[in-house]
Amino acid sequence: MMKRLVVAAAAAAAVVVGGTVPAQAAQADYADPQVAWVHNVKATADSATLIAKYRCWGGDEGTHLWVSLKQGGGISGPADELAAQEGTSAIAASWYDSHPETVVCDGTWQIQQFTVNRVAGIPGYHPEAWEPLVDGPAFLQFCLFDSTATEDLSRGFAYLYSYVPVKAR
Repeated sequence: MMKRLVVAAAAAAAVVVGGTVPAQAAQADYADPQVAWVHNVKATADSATLIAKYRCWGGDEGTHLWVSLKQGGGISGPADELAAQEGTSAIAASWYDSHPETVVCDGTWQIQQFTVNRVAGIPGYHPEAWEPLVDGPAFLQFCLFDSTATEDLSRGFAYLYSYVPVKAR
């Protein structure tokens, strides 16, 4: 019993004198964002819904999410190779995307539904609207930036690039 009291007293003294325990605890309060999965993609002619499981820290202010689904045209091959390409929207027959405004970054796992919309034409790039998504795989880009994200994405950033099955309604 006495030994436990001495250990507890030493730990309390370290908190008061050195401040090392609170500093370590503060570091444990943050981790880079994580994306566990995205699934249940259901598409209509102009929008699609999907469900994602993610978590992030750093508070809601300053966070950003970009979600994109691309299908057809030149969208083929391994997802990691597509992810390394710039401008995959130009080779896609279908493209839906969104920058959802509601992202909860409180360090707990969130399961949330998001809506993405079919992209209208972009003058000088792709003047006509992209085609609607159809049943089958689509290339998913789910990019989550928390409030601490750095420009080089070495901190505060998580992504999931993969193929997900789409069910057209």
